Formats: sequence, structure tokens, C-alpha cells
Amino acid sequence: MTTPETHPASDHRTLTGLKDAREAIDQVIACATRELAVFDDRLELRGYESPGRIGALRKLLLAGRMHRIRIALHEPEGLARTQPRLIALLREFPSAIEIHRTVGEALNARDPFVIADDHSAWHLLHQDHPRSVVALHSPPDVHGLVHRFAEIWELTEPAVSATTLGL
Repeated sequence: MTTPETHPASDHRTLTGLKDAREAIDQVIACATRELAVFDDRLELRGYESPGRIGALRKLLLAGRMHRIRIALHEPEGLARTQPRLIALLREFPSAIEIHRTVGEALNARDPFVIADDHSAWHLLHQDHPRSVVALHSPPDVHGLVHRFAEIWELTEPAVSATTLGL
């Protein structure tokens, strides 16, 4: 006799502040079981310098050899200065983390987001406004962002590696 597989209940909320957004990003990261995709202008406002956030990212990567984090940024310059913990994590997991710079049409994107696997996401609707949404365990709500990240990722180039940090 097998027990039916249970899935966490989906959750979709609108957020209005930076603190709520950072907490939502932490929730999305906690939902990741294989892959995390991040698109942003820069990471400075999103809490990636916090020890707790880096610990959550490390936990994801330690959970499986094929687990990945892909980060696409408009402005990766200065990451070594502003995100030293993330750079240390990159050095610890050089084959599991990719940090790219957007080029071409991708530079027009102005709505940062974080995607966990294909089911959870945080999305800032426009970088100049505080309103964002979070969808947890809700593949239909995340489907469009998954495709959007793939399109953006195609218009990127490697920007930061574990060995070359001279930005």
C-alpha cells in the first residue's frame, strides 16, 4: 500500500515593502530543492549579504551535487566589494554557481525576481516601485517567470568566476 504524495499548499501574496520582500525571498529560497534562478540589477538591496541567506544557499548546494544557482545581473561590477559572503560561496561551489552579466535586449528588463525550481518565485513588479508578489508552491503562477529567466539567461555572458574577480 502506498501513501499518496502530499504537496505543500500554494500561497500567493502581494507585498509592499523591502522587509517583506526580503522575507519572501528567504521563503522562496527555502522552497528550492534543485535550482535557484535570480535576476536583478544588483543584489545590494535584496539581503544576499546576510549570513542567514548565505547559509540557506549553502544548504541548497550541499543537498545535491547537481543543485545549481544561476544569477543574472545588469551590474555585476563591485560584487566582490558588496557581496563578499556570496563570493566566498562561489569559491566554495565554483561548479554550482554561475553569475552572468546581462547584455543586449536583456538590459531593458526592470523587474527583479527569484525562482525556486519551477514552482515558487518572488517578483518585484518594477525596480522603481516597492510592490512585489510571492508565489510559493504554485507552478502556474511561476511558469511565465521560468520562461522569462530562460530568455534573459540567453542574453548574458559570464561575469564573475571563482578565480577571476577583477571586475
